[in-house]
Amino acid sequence: MSDLTWDTLYTDHADAYETLVSHEDYEGNLPRAIETIQPLAGGVAAEFGCGTGRVTGLLTGRVRRIHSFDLTLSMLRMAQQNQARKGWENATLAQADSRCMPVRSGWADFAIQGWAFLQIAVWHWDDWQIQLGRALDEMGRLVRPGGKLILIETLGTGELTPNPAAQFRTIYDFLEQERGFRPQAIRTDYRFENMGQIDEVVLPLFGIEMLERLIRTPDGIVVPECTGLWWKDNPAHDEAARSAPTSHG
Repeated sequence: MSDLTWDTLYTDHADAYETLVSHEDYEGNLPRAIETIQPLAGGVAAEFGCGTGRVTGLLTGRVRRIHSFDLTLSMLRMAQQNQARKGWENATLAQADSRCMPVRSGWADFAIQGWAFLQIAVWHWDDWQIQLGRALDEMGRLVRPGGKLILIETLGTGELTPNPAAQFRTIYDFLEQERGFRPQAIRTDYRFENMGQIDEVVLPLFGIEMLERLIRTPDGIVVPECTGLWWKDNPAHDEAARSAPTSHG
């Protein structure tokens, strides 16, 4: 897949993205970490930037309801296919921009995003604090006072300990120092069945140097991955009105 790059991944290669993310966190560390931050049973979740449904699928069996949104139609269609195939009966999927969500305020017990807000910053680097801030503010608007805002982002692919790129570290410092998020680091290693999958999706995106970081096991080929979770309690806001999400207009 010679034209597979980070620039084309989300719009042109949703199938490759799904191949990549479906192999991450084979040890199941992420849902356990989320549960320590936010009790999930009976909760109503707002998911920002759901992509092909990676986090959606983790939460559907644990929460009462999850409303998931993504801006990119190709990713959303793949999520809908996953929903139909896997029976996510308590999930709704809709198109929306994380910076301007067309739903009412104050209805979610918590909001969550996985590997989406970092892209907002990277794609709008000239004013990334403003653009990312809009998405964070929308998270706060949708969540009831006292509910949790949860962010999930990479701390380094091929890394055994957290080692984010300098550009990413700048963004994470902003989350912690300017927006009051608390961090936690976990491992969410990928495990692939064969080298064909590595050649298809890992090397085009992460580079040939990733070959030196592969860990071969009897059960497959592991690519180390460090992941960060950032979270905070949502302060009270004037527009909180607990109801099902419906359009502003």
